[in-house]
Amino acid sequence: MSKLSLIAGHTQLLIGLGLYFVGPWFEQLTSNTAEVMKNADLRWFAVEHISANIAGIVLITIGNSKFKKATSSASEDKAVLVFFGLGLLLILSRIPWERLF
Repeated sequence: MSKLSLIAGHTQLLIGLGLYFVGPWFEQLTSNTAEVMKNADLRWFAVEHISANIAGIVLITIGNSKFKKATSSASEDKAVLVFFGLGLLLILSRIPWERLF
């Protein structure tokens, strides 16, 4: 299950990075950084969303590494719970929920 979560997270990251660099956020950020940083909505998409999601995937990757290196099932469970849980919380915190409903 850990491996599937890792694969799904990295796949989502690659798709997201592709959309980020092709989409309007990157172009606006590189052409007019000061204006993007003044606007809360643009800053959220251009900086905060991508930063938190990358950090979440990094935590999931660390959790998978600790899971593989664990010597007991208790330490495996703890690694998965802490790192995967924190990674998931970071990722869920950056979903634009108000735009979905």
